[in-house]
Amino acid sequence: MRPGSGIQSITVKLYFKRAELLLHEVEGRFVLEMAGRVVENFRSERKAVAAYNRVRRDLEAKFPYAEVTDAERKAIMERYLADNLVGHNSWRVPEKKSGSSRTFGNLVRPH
Repeated sequence: MRPGSGIQSITVKLYFKRAELLLHEVEGRFVLEMAGRVVENFRSERKAVAAYNRVRRDLEAKFPYAEVTDAERKAIMERYLADNLVGHNSWRVPEKKSGSSRTFGNLVRPH
């Protein structure tokens, strides 16, 4: 949060992977980089985002989106699933809890 206000400050970070175009904030200034080289610096977030969008539109025209093949889609899905495995296994029989009872005591004693 910014001192003296109830507003949270949000760090701007935009990335366009195909051209390695990155807009991020460094020490209160907005830096526009392409392939690791600084293109421009801005004080104003609005001007930085406008410049990022302008450059991105130009790059999208130069580097049109390539369609993803079924094999690439399958590989991406397999990587995603491998990275985000569920914490449980629906094929494994769940372990049974033992020793608990629904009575007020821990043990039910026969008479």
